[in-house]
Amino acid sequence: MASPPAPQTAVAAPLKTPSLLSQVVETPYTPWTTSALLLGAVPFCVKNAAGFPHLVQLPLFSLIFGVGGYMTQSGDALNGSGTTTAWSLTYLFLHGKKALISKRPVPIALASVVAAQAATFGYYYSNGESQD
Repeated sequence: MASPPAPQTAVAAPLKTPSLLSQVVETPYTPWTTSALLLGAVPFCVKNAAGFPHLVQLPLFSLIFGVGGYMTQSGDALNGSGTTTAWSLTYLFLHGKKALISKRPVPIALASVVAAQAATFGYYYSNGESQD
């Protein structure tokens, strides 16, 4: 007589640790920091507008990045990263060349921060990493 088969034990799936990119993008701090930097640049924009967006546009971009951070904080990291990416690319399209041509450090630094944000959040959004 054959012996009954041994009961199989369930093997737990290995825990998937989030990547560094996911840890950065799934928190609202990056868009909020960019928002604060743009608001902090408003006095420079008033004094010397070379290389900066118009005085009205800088706070509006700041507000939009704040909303992108809020979307991420409320649990919708994929759409928050999509919004942040789209508006970062819009900022660069409208003001990136002007910042580089001005050869002034503050407009170039702002454009660099926004470009890094666009690359980070854009990569996350294009891969749909939060859907894993």
